[in-house]
Amino acid sequence: MSYKHLLTAAYFVIILTVLNSCNYSGDEVDPCLSNPPEVKIDNITNSIIGKSSGEIVVSAIGGSEPYMFSIDGTNFQDSGIFDNLSAGDYTISVRDINDCSGTKLVKIEELAEVFYANEIRPIIDANCQKSGCHGSNSSIPTFATYNDVKANASSIKARTSAKSMPPAGPLSDSNIKLIADWVDQGAPNN
Repeated sequence: MSYKHLLTAAYFVIILTVLNSCNYSGDEVDPCLSNPPEVKIDNITNSIIGKSSGEIVVSAIGGSEPYMFSIDGTNFQDSGIFDNLSAGDYTISVRDINDCSGTKLVKIEELAEVFYANEIRPIIDANCQKSGCHGSNSSIPTFATYNDVKANASSIKARTSAKSMPPAGPLSDSNIKLIADWVDQGAPNN
């Protein structure tokens, strides 16, 4: 091998060593290259306008336990729960026992606060109850109480967004958005 090739190879090894933030020794395979940790998003709760009510729940896959998590790239914690967040973009980091790391960009949306009693219940009463399907047999929920509606909130959001409910005709786009925002806020009884 020529002197020039040796210098190029040495330079490449130095660059790889500098870029690699993993602590390992010897001739073993670099775990940061072979099995890096990745951020897995478990849940995102959007924030209500003017409030810091958002939450991001993450875990990790790959890498080697134990994991540490950060929302600012500096302060790490063993929990993957970040709460009291306002709307915005967040870069979540995971670091494993070998100091290998991974990141993922997460967005918390800003939602208008939606009230069950004043906005959602009237939509249900005017559209779902009068259609005659809810409560007509035991396999279809009645939507008579808040608990009936809350228990079916995800399905209500999916079906109204797909414009397959109510069967008498789709809701207005503004009503569909109200339902989606209410469900995304955890379907509160407010």
